[in-house]
Amino acid sequence: MSTLYPSKQNPNKHDDDARPRAGTIIWGVLAIVIGILVLAGELTGLVLDPVLVAMVLLVATGVALIIGGILSMNRRN
Repeated sequence: MSTLYPSKQNPNKHDDDARPRAGTIIWGVLAIVIGILVLAGELTGLVLDPVLVAMVLLVATGVALIIGGILSMNRRN
């Protein structure tokens, strides 16, 4: 539908030009890492402190989101 009715802000931009957002990729990677940790714990008997793992994953995700936002902002300018 967007090819028939281009947006008024940028009539030359198509949906094919869209890139995945950094946040989407980062949250997807976080979900994969959590899944791998759960699977490794079940298969190998690996015991991890869940609070420590959650803290490390949240800090890493926050840092990655900030870096991704800064890089995205610099790319737009």
